[in-house]
Amino acid sequence: MIEKYEALVPVNVSADIEKGTILEWDSENGYYTPLSSGDPAGILLEDVTASQNPAVAKVLFHGVVYEDELASTPSEDTKAKLRKVGIFVEKRTEI
Repeated sequence: MIEKYEALVPVNVSADIEKGTILEWDSENGYYTPLSSGDPAGILLEDVTASQNPAVAKVLFHGVVYEDELASTPSEDTKAKLRKVGIFVEKRTEI
């Protein structure tokens, strides 16, 4: 089984961010922000409210996450980029 690695990290609080959002690192501002044009770096594990204080949230940096736990379904390209950083997006299957 793949161990999960989660951490409390600085996040962009200029707007609400939904749990399950794929994040990228904004090196200019020094926080994680929703994926737009960079490389995926983590998955937000809790909702973030605009202007929340402190501006930190729990983020998954390594491990398995199910598609239905994400805020939106990632493209195959994004899934491949997530695998490169140790995050594996799986489909939940019923046994």
